[in-house]
Amino acid sequence: MVGKRGAGIALSSLALVAASVGAPAAQAHGGGHGHGHAVDCSGREDITYTPGLGLSGSPSTVSVDGTYHCADGPGHLVTATYHTEGTTGGSCLLLAGNRSEETLHYADGGTTVIAYRSGPSVRLVGVNTAVLDGVVVAGRGKGSVAEKTIHTLPAGLPTDCVLVGGIKHTIAFTHLSVHP
Repeated sequence: MVGKRGAGIALSSLALVAASVGAPAAQAHGGGHGHGHAVDCSGREDITYTPGLGLSGSPSTVSVDGTYHCADGPGHLVTATYHTEGTTGGSCLLLAGNRSEETLHYADGGTTVIAYRSGPSVRLVGVNTAVLDGVVVAGRGKGSVAEKTIHTLPAGLPTDCVLVGGIKHTIAFTHLSVHP
């Protein structure tokens, strides 16, 4: 049971996360609509952990499916769906040791593949925020630098972390910035 104060804090955190990803902000180098421009993207993703995240910090496979809404330097808007596969050595209390590769499929037919390595992760009022640094290894914007910020919302009750199986699914709001 969550008290009024806990619910208020959780709602305030959710509003802060939503505000931080509300407008498209990512742009991808060579976005197909103005080579060499930065790309800003905002989106939402569904994350699955196998096995589920518990308290132990045992490695888990991470599978992510999501959608970005992107804008390049000249103001061209494009939607991109993406799939990410990776691993994390973190627990449900704090993610760490993340390595992943994300493939974006733009609505205009282009693709971008980004390789990420772990970055800092902070948990505040149940919202885990991680920043991943990466590089575009193939497709549109190859050689560009990428930074992805992920705001993972609480997946359920705090007790889910210690129950058999741990946390297996959650959602996150994301911001991706790709620049030459």
